[in-house]
Amino acid sequence: MGGLPEECRVFIKFVVRIMVEHLAIIGLGSIGRRHLRVARELRPELKITIVRSGRGESSEEEKLADNIFYSLEKAVDAGIQAAVISTPAVCHLEQVKVLMQAGINILVEKPLSHTTDHVHDIIKVQKNLNLVCLVGYCLRHDPCAVRFNENLISKIKSGEILHASVDCGSYLPNWRPGQNYRQSVSANKDLGGGVLLELSHELDYIRWFFGGMESVYANISSSETLEVDAEDSAEMIFVTSRGFPIFVHLDFNSRSSRRTCSVRSTNGDLIWDAIRREVSWQPADGSKKIKSYDYDQDEIYRKQMHHFFECIEDGQSPAVSLAEGAAVLRMIEAARKSNAIGKKIAIA
Repeated sequence: MGGLPEECRVFIKFVVRIMVEHLAIIGLGSIGRRHLRVARELRPELKITIVRSGRGESSEEEKLADNIFYSLEKAVDAGIQAAVISTPAVCHLEQVKVLMQAGINILVEKPLSHTTDHVHDIIKVQKNLNLVCLVGYCLRHDPCAVRFNENLISKIKSGEILHASVDCGSYLPNWRPGQNYRQSVSANKDLGGGVLLELSHELDYIRWFFGGMESVYANISSSETLEVDAEDSAEMIFVTSRGFPIFVHLDFNSRSSRRTCSVRSTNGDLIWDAIRREVSWQPADGSKKIKSYDYDQDEIYRKQMHHFFECIEDGQSPAVSLAEGAAVLRMIEAARKSNAIGKKIAIA
């Protein structure tokens, strides 16, 4: 390339992509173990390094890895090309920064952080270095969610959305069998727990489905029935840039699990049930139609990991960018402010 003009050399450098041969999993809690299983299943030949804090118990999944280190720097020195960050949210940005400065492509588990502090700086670094940074809102890869989004376009495009409703409730002590839930990240505010951050999938997908949010009115509370220091329930009313409201309920103190998104329009009602894995359409002038899907929970993570590799190797754009992850955090901070002052808050 020595004889090529400078602009050509820059262009070639920009489009060259690597094949991922060495992946790191940072953090080996329940989600880290799932990422490890999925990566090994997708690419048996892949070299996988685990980075652990050294405080957690050992697990069977560790046998799937080639190396175990107890510092991020040692993993970087070992030649990793990509990393999955699955540590508590309060650790994410510092780990993202270290990895990006070493030229490592990143899949960072949701939420991007526990606060918007320093997020803008990280986004600037990512753009300057042109690295892949994917935020792990895995429901973007759920076949039912994809179908629901397609139906929003095809079924409702000639009508008008009147309002939407999101209901996500479950029981935190049942999330991770065999673990004391009170000691989990989900239950501890200082680690990024509470329903707003832990169930922020719902906030990401309403942006995906319906576009940007203009404002929010929120009531956030703790029932104290779970004996945790983080909020366990949130009621929010978002208003979209298109002018219609979205009612969002989040909790993790319900003994019966629910995860639904429903849209009422002038053409009919569209409902996604994530637990039943169904999308139903009730037209205003016809019979109800239900489409069901059959897949295991790891399938969503397989698709996300495959997408991560495609972003690195083929130049695909991340389904959820750092900027989109930051937009979810702004929704959360606006909801917290609304709850504190008892008024509707504009979302920046």
